[in-house]
Amino acid sequence: MSMMSRAWMLDPIEFHLDLEALRRSPDGDVAVREQALRTWVSTDPIVRSYLEVLPVSHPDEWMNGTDASYLTDWYRVLMAPYLIPTRAFHAPDLLRRRLPDLGWPPCEARRLARGRELIQLTERFGSDGLSAVLSPHLRLGNKGWLAHEDLLTGLDRMRRLDRAAFRHHQDLVPVVENAFEVLEAAATKPDHVMLSIAD
Repeated sequence: MSMMSRAWMLDPIEFHLDLEALRRSPDGDVAVREQALRTWVSTDPIVRSYLEVLPVSHPDEWMNGTDASYLTDWYRVLMAPYLIPTRAFHAPDLLRRRLPDLGWPPCEARRLARGRELIQLTERFGSDGLSAVLSPHLRLGNKGWLAHEDLLTGLDRMRRLDRAAFRHHQDLVPVVENAFEVLEAAATKPDHVMLSIAD
């Protein structure tokens, strides 16, 4: 069975500004933890759709303190109220493995299907201080976002696909059509990034 994914759009500037304001408050990371706990019990359906597939530790563990390793969990949980649902890739694993059959460079196919490293999101839109704290804990392998330029590059590459390549890969037609629709929808929000989680 092919892996499915869910996707949302995130305004990374607004999110990081609000997170930095929380961290600068008198309670610092305690305030971040408390907000993450409130978010965790939210009944908002969009928030729930994200949290139910988010790979983070259970909130019971967060009460052990404000260990920086939990800050990565809180960082991801606190994105939830800022998310706008969008189309998702139906088969990200097929995109990753099979787009090279149509001429895509394997590294580009991987990026499209899995996204960029989350630490790069912090480095690009957060403060140096936040990046420094998260960097040791948000290790490589935590992927899941695409910048607006990634979306545009993907769309351009899709448009330039040689139709003749599909003669021997008819099974990829619906996969590519879905990917094009996903990228086209996400690209309508140039000030947002696309987050995705495979489940």
